[in-house]
Amino acid sequence: MSIFESAVETMHVLTWLDEVEKDPLGYYKVEFADNDSGRFASLMLSPSYVSSYGLDVSSETFEIAENKLILNMLVDGLIEQGEAATATNWRLKLLGWYRSLSSEQKLTLPIFGNQLSMKRGLKLVPELASIQSAMSAYPTVRRAYDEINDDLQKLGVISGAYQTVHERIDSKEKFEPVEHGLVDFKRLKALPLDCTDDYERPGPGRPFQSIKHAFASASLKAASDSGLSNYLETFKWVAKFFVELGLTGMESIGDILDPFVLPRFRSHLEQRVITGDLSPNHANTLMSSFRKTLGTVSSVKGYDGSSFINSPGFDANRVTDTYRPYSVDERLRISQSVDEDILLNNRLAQPYVQSGVGVDPVGTDGLLKHGQGTLENARWIFENKFGCSSLGFTADESDPYVRAYLSILTRADIGIRDVMQSWGVHHIVDSAVITPYIVKLAQITGLNADSLRLMNLDDYVKEHELTLRPCLRYWKERSDGGKVMHLDLFDAEITWLTTSQSKEVAKIFEEVKFLTAGIRKNAPAEAKKRLFIWESSAPASYRKIKALSTSKIAVMSVLFGAYAKRKGLLDDSGVPLSLSASRLRPSFISELVERDVTIREIQLILGHKHVETTMAYLDRMDFNAMARAKLTVALSQVHESAMEPEMHKRQVVPEKKVELIEAVNVGAPRVVFKTPLASCANIMNPPEFVKKLSSYVPGSPCSMYNMCLGCANVMLTASDLPQLFAMERDYLKLAEVSRIMDTPYGRVVRENLTLLNKILSENTSEFSLEELAEGRRLAEFVDTTILVDGVGL
Repeated sequence: MSIFESAVETMHVLTWLDEVEKDPLGYYKVEFADNDSGRFASLMLSPSYVSSYGLDVSSETFEIAENKLILNMLVDGLIEQGEAATATNWRLKLLGWYRSLSSEQKLTLPIFGNQLSMKRGLKLVPELASIQSAMSAYPTVRRAYDEINDDLQKLGVISGAYQTVHERIDSKEKFEPVEHGLVDFKRLKALPLDCTDDYERPGPGRPFQSIKHAFASASLKAASDSGLSNYLETFKWVAKFFVELGLTGMESIGDILDPFVLPRFRSHLEQRVITGDLSPNHANTLMSSFRKTLGTVSSVKGYDGSSFINSPGFDANRVTDTYRPYSVDERLRISQSVDEDILLNNRLAQPYVQSGVGVDPVGTDGLLKHGQGTLENARWIFENKFGCSSLGFTADESDPYVRAYLSILTRADIGIRDVMQSWGVHHIVDSAVITPYIVKLAQITGLNADSLRLMNLDDYVKEHELTLRPCLRYWKERSDGGKVMHLDLFDAEITWLTTSQSKEVAKIFEEVKFLTAGIRKNAPAEAKKRLFIWESSAPASYRKIKALSTSKIAVMSVLFGAYAKRKGLLDDSGVPLSLSASRLRPSFISELVERDVTIREIQLILGHKHVETTMAYLDRMDFNAMARAKLTVALSQVHESAMEPEMHKRQVVPEKKVELIEAVNVGAPRVVFKTPLASCANIMNPPEFVKKLSSYVPGSPCSMYNMCLGCANVMLTASDLPQLFAMERDYLKLAEVSRIMDTPYGRVVRENLTLLNKILSENTSEFSLEELAEGRRLAEFVDTTILVDGVGL
C-alpha cells in the first residue's frame, strides 16, 4: 500500500470512529463477534459490520480505533469484559431501541406486571421479536431490560412501590451486585474508603475501577439519584479523557492522577465547550464533581502524592463571546498598550541615576521645615537617606525623614507610583507591573490560563537536550518525587518554538527575571521558582510577595480585567474590552490563519489528533471570511498534510497589517530548498510546463525538483562526493530536529534521501570505498548545503 493509500485509509477509519462517537446512538449500532486471539478484549467488530463500513482490518489505525471503541464502551457500561458477542449484540439492540424513543413515546409504552410488556411491547418490534429467549439465555440482556424498567420508574411510568408475589413472600433476598450503571456505582458508594488499601482494584471488564471507587465515595453527600448520576457521568468523562491519553484503565490510581490532572481535564473540556459539544454549565458540573473527588483522594489515609493544582470553571456567558477571537483592531490596541507598558517597566527597572536635586527639608527639631515640602526635597530624601530604594512595609515611621517623605508625597497632586515613575524608578513591582508580561506571553504563544499560571523560571529552554531546538515546557513531579516529566502546553509532548518566536519568549523570561530579581531572594520557597511573582500593594498585605501559581484560581481574570480597565481598552463598538486568556488563544490562532499558516500547522499547534477537529474548532470560533475560505479548501484535501493549491487561494488583503505576533514566523508559506544541483523558491508552485505534465498532482510538491540526481545522464565525480555527503547529513538532521516530515515537503526530503542513498551507499555506489571514505571525511568541512526556511520548521 502506498503512503497516499495508507493516508486515505487512516482518514477513513478515523472518520468512521468520529461519526460513531458523535452519533448519540452510534455505540448501539455496533455489532460484535467473539475474539479468541486474546489481543485486547473478548470482543471484536464483526466482519459484516466492518464490511458495511468498508474498513481495512489489517491497518494499524483500525486496530487502535477498534480498541479505543471497545474501551470506551466498557467505561460506559454498555458492554462487559468476557461477555459473549451474541449477548452483547442483543443488549445493544435492546438499549439502542429504547434510547431512540422520544420522551413522549416512552411515556406511552405498554406496562404489564409493573414492567415493560414483552407481548404488547418488545415482541412487536421486528428486530426484538426473539428478545425474551435472549434474556433467558444471557443475564446481561436481562440487566439491560432491568435498566429500561429503572428508567421508566424514574419517569413515573412504573410504580416504585410495586412488589411481585414472590417479593411479597420473600423480601429478604440478598442483593447481588452487578457490574453496570448506577447499580454498581451505588455498591461502590457503600464500600469503605478509609485508606489506600480499600480501593477496589481494576480488572477485566472494569477499567479505572479505583478511580470509579473514589468518585462513588465522593458522592456520599449527594442527596438524590440525580446528584449521584452527576458523579457517575463525570467518571465516564474522566475515564474517556484518560483513554485518549493512552491509558488502559488497569493502572493504579497513583500512576493515573498527577498534580496537574484537573487543569489538563479542564483544557480537554474547553475544547468540547468551544466546539459546541458541551455547555459551560454542564462543564462546570463535571469540573465540580472531579474537584471534589480529587479532594476525597487526597484525604484518604496513606495517600502520599503531591497536592492537586486547582483550576477554575467556565464562564456561563455565551460561548461565542467567551472564546471569540479579538478583531484585528482590538488585537492592535491590546498589543500597543502592552508593548508601551513593557517598554516603560523595563526602563524603570534599570539602575537608578541620582539627580542631585533638592535639599534637606528636615529641621533640627525633626519636623519638616516651613516651605520645604516639595517633590524635589522628597527626592533628596529618597537619594540621600533611603539609598535610592522605595520604602518597605517595615519602614520606621518614627524616623523624621520617613515622616517627612510620606507627608510630602501624600500631599502631592499625583500618586506615589506616578511620582516615582517620573523619577525613573518603580515604586513597587506589583501585579500591575507584571500583568503586561503575562498578556504578552499569552499573545505570542496562545497558552491557556493554567499554563501561564504555572510557568516556572526554567520552562524556557534555549536548546533541548535531544533536539537542540528551543522549547517551552512546564514540569510536574510524580508522587514518588523520583521522576520529572515534561508536559506540553498544547496537549502534545512539548511546545516547540520557531526561531523568531523563541527570541520573543526568551526576552519576556529575561525581562521578568531582571524585574523581579530584587524581590525573588526574599520570596517563599514555592514562589522562588515561579516566573510570575510580585509584591502586594494591598494595605492588608503590603509588600508581601505573591505568585501567580499560588493565588486564587480566578486571579488571571482579575489581573486581565483590572489591566483592561486601567488602560481604558475598548472593543470595536466602544464598549470596555473584556480581556482574557481564553480569547487571546483563539486570537493567536486567528492571526495564524490570516497569515496563511496551513491548517496542518495549526493542527500541530493545537495538539489535535485529526484535522477535522481543527477545522471544527476554527469554524466554531467565528473566524472571518478568509478563514472560512481556507477551511473550504482544506476540506477538499484527502491527505491531512496536503497544502492549498495556489489556484484555490483567495487573495484577501487586510486593510491594516498588524505586526502583533512578530515572534511567530507566519508569513507566506514559502519554503526554499537549496542544494548543490538545484534551488527552488517554491516547490509547491512549479512553472506552468510542470503543471501541465500528466504526472503532476495539484497541491503536491514539484515532482521535477532535484531529479538531476536520478538522471542517467548526470555526471558525478569523486569531487562531488563531499557536497553530496553534506547534503545527506543535513537532510537527516532536518528530519530529526524539525516537523518538516509531517508536511508535504517531507516527501521531497524522503525522495532526495533515497537518491543519495543509492549514490553514497557502499553496496550500491559506483565509487570505490576509498573515494566514499574520503568524501565523507571532507564533508565535515562543507557548510550547510540545504536551506529549508519556512513556518514552524
